[in-house]
Amino acid sequence: MVALLVSLLAAPVSSQESNKALEDAAWAKLKDAKLDKEVAEIIVSGDTVTLRGEPASAYVKMKAIEIALTVEGVAAVEDDLVVGEAESDEALIKDLVSKILSYPHYTVFDDVGFQLQDSGIVVLTGYVTEGFKKNELEERLGRVRGVRELKSVLEILPMSSTAEKLRERLFRNIYEHNLFFTYANRTNPPIHIIVDGTNVMLTGAVRNKIERIQAESIVRSTFGVINIDNRLQIAK
Repeated sequence: MVALLVSLLAAPVSSQESNKALEDAAWAKLKDAKLDKEVAEIIVSGDTVTLRGEPASAYVKMKAIEIALTVEGVAAVEDDLVVGEAESDEALIKDLVSKILSYPHYTVFDDVGFQLQDSGIVVLTGYVTEGFKKNELEERLGRVRGVRELKSVLEILPMSSTAEKLRERLFRNIYEHNLFFTYANRTNPPIHIIVDGTNVMLTGAVRNKIERIQAESIVRSTFGVINIDNRLQIAK
């Protein structure tokens, strides 16, 4: 009797039971992260998990895969998640622009844009002054419905007290000028000032060629500026 009990206790768990345990653990983790509705099916084979379904966005897809990989006993996750398409490219672009402009930490010292490629692939471009902005903007745009893949080449500008003082000086010199002071009170002022050491780039849009030339002249005459790249566009 004792020998039989020992034998039963030592009996290996069947592969079916092991697969079911991993599947249950994966569902539990996804539910805790409120992502269980984004996955339609979980298939387990040994230590490999396959996720199937149609998540809302690239970010949700990425998080579901990351969470599945945290399940104890899972060595690999195969991706069979297909992000649904946006209603149209125009609708997707509108949503992406809105997400950037409504980001609460987006300032005139940042410049963020994107390229929309085929099949909902979005390439995030530009410059931000702090690392957390890069992370939050990547998540913010990655959550937009219809973004099937997000590639980020967003750069973090070097921070220093000298750079901060130059930013403040440039902002004051530009937005206190009589051509531009009406812009300063806008939620998103149109002239962006990108400072990288002694190099300054102007991006955004102004009303006419005179404003474009004047903005560049102001920057050139500001103490601390060595090089200027004027990329201001004239609004149509």
